[in-house]
Amino acid sequence: MGLSVIDKYIEKKQKDILDYAKILESIITLQDNKMWNNKSEFAIKCREIINLYAKNYYFDNNNHRNNPIEFCNDNVNLILKVILEFFKNKNESDSLKDQKNEVFLLTIILCTAIYLDISTNVIDGNVTDTKNKFKYLLQYFQKIQILKVYVNDRVRINDLFDLIRKNNKEDSKAFELFVDGNYKNTYTPYTTTPTYYLVNFEYRVDGLEDFDDKLVNKVRKTFLPKLINISFNLLNIDLLKELISNREMKIYLIKMNDLLNKKNNLFKVFDNELLKKYIKVIIPFEKDLDYADGIKELERLKIPVIYEYTGTDHVKDGIFTYDLEIITNKTFLTNNEDNEMLWEKNGIKFVIKNMED
Repeated sequence: MGLSVIDKYIEKKQKDILDYAKILESIITLQDNKMWNNKSEFAIKCREIINLYAKNYYFDNNNHRNNPIEFCNDNVNLILKVILEFFKNKNESDSLKDQKNEVFLLTIILCTAIYLDISTNVIDGNVTDTKNKFKYLLQYFQKIQILKVYVNDRVRINDLFDLIRKNNKEDSKAFELFVDGNYKNTYTPYTTTPTYYLVNFEYRVDGLEDFDDKLVNKVRKTFLPKLINISFNLLNIDLLKELISNREMKIYLIKMNDLLNKKNNLFKVFDNELLKKYIKVIIPFEKDLDYADGIKELERLKIPVIYEYTGTDHVKDGIFTYDLEIITNKTFLTNNEDNEMLWEKNGIKFVIKNMED
């Protein structure tokens, strides 16, 4: 299975962070380093530690990006945890007893490299501001007696930020590939508490209105799976932008339909643990059996499902099975107040749909 957009981005960030760390290793050092003897040894150790960190924690470090000292202080324990895990996997934990200063140095270098990557990202980062703050961060490290810090080394600092700008250009080009004036996703608030957004795909083809409607509809039907795939990839990109930035994460809803039930392999684009936290697929309650194939695939991929019940009348209390999340309307809940206690006991959670929808 191909890598998701998020997986590919994390792979890119592993390389970027390692490149920053290799330059930082010559700016922040120790007088007597016993953990690595040269830059090659450092790079080998760092690569594995950074990969371990990026795969598990990359998007957990957005706090305090405007304050590098707080950012580093906030993430020391997490980075240290990854370093210790790395040496444990290598059966080299005992060697760390005599290398406490080296572990601290490595933690500082990695914290700083990650800070530089996060705070200069192409979505809402700022390279110039980060460069100014980076100098103050070095001055802060200079006060730590065991470290030797080169605050005024313009060549290496300039090399570092030239590399950051180069990496940003690469990231920008990657995101630009998904920008097109002919198509886009729109996200409409579908519920209020919690707020879920319905995904709608819009596209236009110049001159399409001049063709026969029956012919257009026939062609549109043929290309619909490809259009859905474009929409799903755009949603991936928008979620990635939210993860990178300090934006509040949203939950997005995708409506199951006959086509998606038949071509449920289209959902594989969301086969990523992070993505699954922020999407749900709406199943019309009355279509539960009709969409059995699609639901089975969603269960296999562990993509969350939310049902939608549009009725308003009083129903028997056993209509819903256990542990369901259901979008419904306020009138339905008002007419079924006598069932609410049992439904709550059975793990039925209701979300009220916006009236305008």
